[in-house]
Amino acid sequence: MTQAARFQRERTMYRFTAREVTVKAVSRPVPSIARVTLAGPDLYDFESTGPGDHAKIFFPHPFTGELLAPTAVGPGEDGIVRPDGQTFGRDFTPLNVRDEDGGRVFDLDFFLHDDPGPASAWAEKAAVGDKIVVVGPRGTQSIPTGITSLLCLVDPTALPATVRWINGLPDATEIEVIADVDYDALDWVEEYLREGTGREILVREPLGGLDQALLDSEVTDETFVFAAGDANRLIPLRRVIRDELGLPRAQYQISGYWRRGEANFDHHGPIDPNDPESVED
Repeated sequence: MTQAARFQRERTMYRFTAREVTVKAVSRPVPSIARVTLAGPDLYDFESTGPGDHAKIFFPHPFTGELLAPTAVGPGEDGIVRPDGQTFGRDFTPLNVRDEDGGRVFDLDFFLHDDPGPASAWAEKAAVGDKIVVVGPRGTQSIPTGITSLLCLVDPTALPATVRWINGLPDATEIEVIADVDYDALDWVEEYLREGTGREILVREPLGGLDQALLDSEVTDETFVFAAGDANRLIPLRRVIRDELGLPRAQYQISGYWRRGEANFDHHGPIDPNDPESVED
């Protein structure tokens, strides 16, 4: 198999619209994660099939409780109408899209932590019947089917996407996860991955940083590298991938989900603020 064929990923576009959804259930797959199950008639054609899919989720104002969010252009149409005023939108990975009780539902997993932002604060108190708005996903990329191993370097915000990566690959694929967490958090990360995938996954901490952890890992010509989380932590990792390992662009995906100290970080913006070309997702 050629390298081009091994890492080929099919692109699919979805109808891009705003959907109002209602909380159907709330659970805790592990103590540090709140899982919110969302439902509603607007989800009738909602799709999310790729591991890197993300939707913009709009939450109520953290103080007033007002939900200000985009609306659909019209029934079945493509496009959104953006509101005037401050909105609280964050990117999240849809999980477990399925049909249930005659309608489509999906899950969102929220990492609960000290000093929460609007999203995790909402999730910690979410109750059945609460409403939010979902915009996207706009499109998807499939998993490359020719790889024999997957290396994930992720923080807790990227664990849902990690679950989607693992579940999309054959059982024979070798999986290694480097979790950018303290040592005492490794147990719940392993538990979360076990709950989401049904597999026992090797998880280790990044001694020496994510860049050194990557250098300490075995990356072959058949390994796909997925890295996501705090953009600041990904800058040295990106340099290693590009400058030391020289991996072809099709062999890895780097996504800056957030940046420490920066509110409303643009998921599509540069990972390295000093390098405008560092848009890797």
